[in-house]
Amino acid sequence: MNPKYNLYSAISVFFLSIAVIALQLMIMRALSVTHYYHFSYLVISTALLGFGASGTFLALFFDRLKKNFGFWNQLFFLFFVISVPVAYLAAQSLPLDTQYVLYSGRQLSLLIGYNLLMFIPFFFGGTILGFMISFFKKEVPELYAANLVGSGIGGVFALGLMYLVPATQLPLLITPLAFLAMIFFFLSTGWKPLARSLFIVGAGLIVSIAAIVSDPPRYIDPYKELAQFQQLERQGDAEQVEARFGPRGQLDIFSSRTFHYTLFAGLHATVNPPPQLALLIDGMVAGSIFTIEDEEGAAIMDFTPQSLPYRLLDQPGVLLLGEVTGVNVWLAKRMGAKQITAVQTNPQLIQLLKEDLSEISGGVYSLENVRIVNSDPRLYLEQSGSQYDLIQFVAGEAMAVGTGGLQGLNEDFLLTTNAVARARSLLSDDGLISITRGIQSPPRDNIKLISLFTDAILDFSRDNPADYLLISRNYLAANTLLSNRPVSEERLELFHEQTYTQQLDVEYYPGIRSQDITQMNRIDGPDGEPYSYIHHAVTQILSENPDAFYDDWAYEVRASTDQRPYFHDFFKWSSLSLFLETYGSEWFQRLELGYVILVITFLQLAIAAFLLILLPLFFRRAHFSATKNKLPALLYFFFIGTGFMLIEISLIQVFTRFLGDPIFSAAAILSSILVFSGLGSYMQKRVPFNVIRRTQIASAAIAILMLIYLVAAEPLLGLFIGTGTAVRFLVTILLLVPVSFFFGWMFPAGIQILDESDEELIPWAWGVDGFASVSAAPLAIILSMSIGFNNVILIGIVCYAGAGLISFLWR
Repeated sequence: MNPKYNLYSAISVFFLSIAVIALQLMIMRALSVTHYYHFSYLVISTALLGFGASGTFLALFFDRLKKNFGFWNQLFFLFFVISVPVAYLAAQSLPLDTQYVLYSGRQLSLLIGYNLLMFIPFFFGGTILGFMISFFKKEVPELYAANLVGSGIGGVFALGLMYLVPATQLPLLITPLAFLAMIFFFLSTGWKPLARSLFIVGAGLIVSIAAIVSDPPRYIDPYKELAQFQQLERQGDAEQVEARFGPRGQLDIFSSRTFHYTLFAGLHATVNPPPQLALLIDGMVAGSIFTIEDEEGAAIMDFTPQSLPYRLLDQPGVLLLGEVTGVNVWLAKRMGAKQITAVQTNPQLIQLLKEDLSEISGGVYSLENVRIVNSDPRLYLEQSGSQYDLIQFVAGEAMAVGTGGLQGLNEDFLLTTNAVARARSLLSDDGLISITRGIQSPPRDNIKLISLFTDAILDFSRDNPADYLLISRNYLAANTLLSNRPVSEERLELFHEQTYTQQLDVEYYPGIRSQDITQMNRIDGPDGEPYSYIHHAVTQILSENPDAFYDDWAYEVRASTDQRPYFHDFFKWSSLSLFLETYGSEWFQRLELGYVILVITFLQLAIAAFLLILLPLFFRRAHFSATKNKLPALLYFFFIGTGFMLIEISLIQVFTRFLGDPIFSAAAILSSILVFSGLGSYMQKRVPFNVIRRTQIASAAIAILMLIYLVAAEPLLGLFIGTGTAVRFLVTILLLVPVSFFFGWMFPAGIQILDESDEELIPWAWGVDGFASVSAAPLAIILSMSIGFNNVILIGIVCYAGAGLISFLWR
């Protein structure tokens, strides 16, 4: 006899939903350390196909399975509990080399195996949820509410646990949570039959204990610096000094006599770099910590392009946006800065340098006239009312991106025209903005910085950018300066004097003549010309027709904005033929792969979704032939799944700038949208309208509220940008409560329509919604990179409007 629905059924779904969403976030965190962010994104996107595939599975077999619902769901719970640790440990044991996936059949097979292993737990999690929603179809509002509220809490739970447990162990800790969800389902069945129930629960308990005490493989991608330091440590050539972990990244500090990392120091340096510690974030070198006693030991910084703006100013007040290890604090102290404000997002890093590493680092974060601010750099710009003589965009200072372009998927609200314009408004009359970035061939990073500074002036003032830029370089990096007022003759004379002394090539100053340029540090340039591509680019960008240059250049170098904050994305579809012609068989390696991986992920998800949605209709033609609402169900659940994900992901990115932290943004959006959508799901059936009218009301409300948001959110959020984190978090939640409430109406109302007309389609509809949501995740990022966040939200609004119009097609 099958069990009846009761409170334990909803509690079971609640804890299962916490486990599933937390598992997703924890796998991404673990893979960001052991491999790379883009790899974790590819794997988790593929794994989440399991949710859609569970709908296909149920559409094919639900009629058989529902006859013994209790038994099969108990087994599915056990399979989920087992698959979480087994799939993760097996996947981490594979000798996968992501650098050779495109060139080795064996590595490609391992990647497919890796994805399939990660697919399994999400398939069983989705199967349980879909099975219970299909079986207890009369109770969908309560079950779906439990699902949404659990998912919202699961995101916050996962973020909190990341502070307590190393990244590679996180996925294993989901096992006891999955076991708890299973216990509540057994409570809902009354532990009948008792012997079988005790056997399954006993097996789940053993697996949970084993998962907690197991030690996951410590495999790190061999191309990550963390793997190389670990190898040096095994050889006795390195020692791990400190380690921290959290949602913002894993921090590893190593001491090694083989490590020397002084960013962009020139060949004319007359001193050696000081002894250093290596700081790694998620396995990649993020900088060096000088092990010195005072600024005298940081003399090597005098020979970097970053020192140039100090040589043009007298005892400046300095703002360091995104300072990491303190080396730029040492530079500012050496150059006579009267006041230094350093802004760093990660409180764990600040604590390390102020406490645990204070003595060995010379107390760099506790020096006189040095103020350390724990804040997001962009948020600090928005909140600050202080004035500075020099604002250095330290967070944007790095070696140029490689040909992989794997940072292209990362939003960066500091490197946008809006951020530069805001920083310029905080400068003193004679102040400067400075950023130094590595050079690659053909150049793109530094060209995009030039367009960034240029558009910041053109879009937010009436000034002529040609009068405000100074650009110079050595053989490693280019320094771009933006002045708050036109460059004076006196400053220009000093600029020439200092660049000559520092052996820097001048790429641009107001009035420069291309034919007069000579290069000390020669880099590539147009054929037959004495100047570099950087000079060529700046003259074209400052010309009357910069669009012609942007269109012709091999990479996308137009300025990034708050609506499209993807500074590190340089991919251009129109350049594919050029890459094929220039690089032959190696064309793919030369692409900006971040965007390419995103497109590949979307295409594989979309194709798999299309095939798996049609599969039940083909193999069970007779079963589905009598149903009247296949097309309305397909369109309705596709629209709400796609629209929800497009809006949710865009809101997370938009509110990142307001909240100043992607962690807070994700927590606020997930908790607000999912929890209050759950409330809407629970309450919608109590509204005194028929179910089709409820879908019309909800879709109209969502469209109207989101349109109001697009118009009013920016000025409204501006009123609260200067308040504390708690207030901004609360404002975010309150703004999203109304629309979130109506989000929760759509899915259960659709299921109720099918329950009253074609209940055979309910498992299939669950799969359609799952496939749409999973495919829309990479699509949202692709669209935001192309057309901006607001336009993606508009498309989401259109999807919900379409779902409302489907009401006229239901039969």
